This record gives sequence, C-alpha cells and structure tokens, in this order.
Amino acid sequence: MGIDLSNLEYLTPEQIGDIQFDTGVFVKNFDLETFKESLMEGQIGKVTKDSFSVNVTRDTINILDDLNGVHFDYSEGLVTTKITAQISFTLASMSAEDLAMSLGSADVDSTTGAITVRYAIDDTDFINVALILPLMDGSFVVAELPRGYNTGGLSISTSKSSTGGLTCTMTGYKTLADKTIQPINLYKIPNLSVGLNKHTETVTVGNTKTLTATTTPAGSTVIWSSGNEAIATVAAGVVTGVAAGSTVITAKVQGGGYDKCVVTVSAGV
Repeated sequence: MGIDLSNLEYLTPEQIGDIQFDTGVFVKNFDLETFKESLMEGQIGKVTKDSFSVNVTRDTINILDDLNGVHFDYSEGLVTTKITAQISFTLASMSAEDLAMSLGSADVDSTTGAITVRYAIDDTDFINVALILPLMDGSFVVAELPRGYNTGGLSISTSKSSTGGLTCTMTGYKTLADKTIQPINLYKIPNLSVGLNKHTETVTVGNTKTLTATTTPAGSTVIWSSGNEAIATVAAGVVTGVAAGSTVITAKVQGGGYDKCVVTVSAGV
C-alpha cells in the first residue's frame, strides 16, 4: 500500500501543540513513500507519551534600521536571516551512547573488511530523521527534519530525564545561504487506506477476474484504474482481459492511500 503525497495535511507548530498520542517512534532515513517500511527499518527508539513539543523561531534584521544615520522602525524592513526549528521528546529506556550508536552506523575498511562501530555522530547520519506519532483515529503526525546534513545545521542534544528515559532535542536550521531545504516538515497522514486481496493476477483475453478492496474507514469510495486499457480494463474491481501483456491495476481511496495489482493477460487456448 502507498500514500497519496498530494493529500497530506501540512501543520503548523501551533496546530500540533495539543496532540495526544500513546507511544511514538523516532526513526532515521525516513521515506514517506515507503511509510510502513521506514517505520520498521529506520526505527531508533520509542517516544514516550505526552513528551513531544515543537518550537520554531526566526532571527531577523531590519535593513532600514539606521539607514544613512537615520533610525527607522518599519516592519517592512524586516528580513529573516535564520529559521530554527526545535523538536523536544523523550526516548524510553535509551542512553546517550545507545542513541549515538543508533544514529551512527559503522565504518568498513575496504582493504581488510574490518568493521569499526562509530560512537561519534557524523553530519551524514542526519538523513531525514523524524518522529512518527500515531493518533487515536488511526492517522499519523510526522515531524521530519529533512536532509539536515545538507544544511550543515542539524544537531541533536540529550540529557537524562527524571523518568529514566533520554530527553532529546533535534534542531534544524534554515538560513539565507540555503533556501531549498526547510528546517522542519510537519504533516498529518490521514487514516484513509485501501488494500487489495491480490497483488498479482492472471486472466485470459475476454475473461474476467475480480479484485477485492478493503478500505479504512470501511465503505470508503474506491477509484479503480488500469495502467493500460489496451491490455486490461477494470470496473468496480472486475478486471477484463483485452490483449496479451501485463498492466497494473490501481485501487485508490479519494484523498488517501492506494494499492496495486500486476495483471498478466494471456491469449488463452
């Protein structure tokens, strides 16, 4: 199953200030297009309940201030020089050393093949680190610091918390020197999904096979489409073979996710 990236609900720090969640996940190498795989493969640790906060600040200068010795105080002269985004959270049952190990990886000697674990964190370790927070309605809120190593500004600080976990602060920066990367992305992934009962299917020319779609919430409208109607058509999940070849049948929930099935059409006897 995939996520329709065009229908994400982007949030402001103010909108997520009152988010209530049970247990979140802190991940690295996060890829929204492979959402579920990223949760499993990039997982660093569990985020404890109600420990999440976001703060975004701007550094500005007034280019009209003291112009030619004359003092101005016009808001029109304010220019943003840096945006700082800080995400604070607590990781359960993790030490600072464990976090460094999880964020880092290992160096492999190309000659001897020896593997040396890095305890220090390099800039290149900060690739799309994110917090994933599941909500009660089945949706997810994502706080992502994208490509922090490119900005040269992402940092992570830690301190022991009173509850025995590890309190962390991730900080991302955006400066005038690099306007292409946001310091933070905040968005909500809606709980609108669809899953097919099969992901491969065969059918002969002139005959039909039926695909079944299960949606969340139940009863959501499914939009069916064929990647090549000269090979196979689809209507309400019923696939009809038209000509020998292969095509992809897609089932999509309006405003939500999608799933696909590869259909192979044979000429038959």
